[in-house]
Order: sequence, then C-alpha cells, then structure tokens
Amino acid sequence: MKTSGWLIAIAVVTVLVLQGCAGTGSLTYTNGAAPPLEQSRADNNSKPIVKADNKADFEAVVAAIHKQMEPGGRWQYVDKGERATIDGSFSDMSKLFDQYGSVDKMDQAAKVRLLADQSTVNAILTKKDGDRLICQSQIPVGSHLPVKTCKTYAQIQAEQRNAQETLRIRSAQNSEQLKTGH
Repeated sequence: MKTSGWLIAIAVVTVLVLQGCAGTGSLTYTNGAAPPLEQSRADNNSKPIVKADNKADFEAVVAAIHKQMEPGGRWQYVDKGERATIDGSFSDMSKLFDQYGSVDKMDQAAKVRLLADQSTVNAILTKKDGDRLICQSQIPVGSHLPVKTCKTYAQIQAEQRNAQETLRIRSAQNSEQLKTGH
C-alpha cells in the first residue's frame, strides 16, 4: 500500500510540473484543459475525446494545434523558435507513426521517444497557452494584506503590448516636441 501511495504522489507532482501548475515564487499557474496532444476533437468544454494513438488521430491533432497557433488562436503567442521546435517534434512523431502505425505497435524505445517529443510540445504549448490563468499575490502600498489577482496569459500579453505601444507613442511625441522646441 505504501508503494502505491508514493507512486500516486509522484504521478500527481509530475503532472503538475508538466502542466505548469507548480509555480515559482509568488506566481501560481493553473490550467483546467487537458494536455494539447491528448485533444484532437473537443467539445465546447475542451474535454479530450480522442487521444492521438494512431496516425490519423495524430494528424488531426497536429492540424488543430497549427490552427490554434495562428493569430487569435489559443497558442498564438508561440514564437518562431518554439514553432520550429514543435514542428521538429511533430516530424519525429510522424516518422514513428509512419514506422509503427500506432502506439500499441511501438517498441519501448519508440514509446519513450514519442513521449519525449510529446512532453516537449506540451511544455511549450502549456507555457504559451492564452487561456492559462496566472495568479499573483501582491501587497498594495499602504497595506499589509496581500491581494491575489488572476489574469490569463492572453490578457497579460495584451497589457504588455498596449504598454509598449503607449511608450512608443509618448517617445515619438517627446521627440517631435524636442524638434519643434515646444
């Protein structure tokens, strides 16, 4: 009984780390959705329906993920380098499915390689998930009581983009004022 309890605890910690829920410092990451590669077709609640355990399901998952990496999609914040890493992992996984046909037919080494590629993709997509909720505890000026605020990754990115645009506009206005002497 003790061994199975430890195995369950290790499994839970591993899942939390892989999904990005084990935060550092005062940040806490939560994500109620299933890991991306386990979702090929989902309803409105983003619950996984089909796992990518064969070539056809895998291709459907890859197509769905690529669509969500476009502007306005769930993973639109994936940068070019991360996209290249994801595509490389997808390519390797596709070769495994071409060679074996399905996960059931893969040998142990192929399954390990598939899991490593899947973990790489899931780590990037979890980090850049626009729906990921990020909560932070801050102590406001003049108070000793921390206040917890939560925003999605997409909201944080939009705020940063707006702040940069505001700074760019003010800098341009200041430069113009210096040139005209007003």
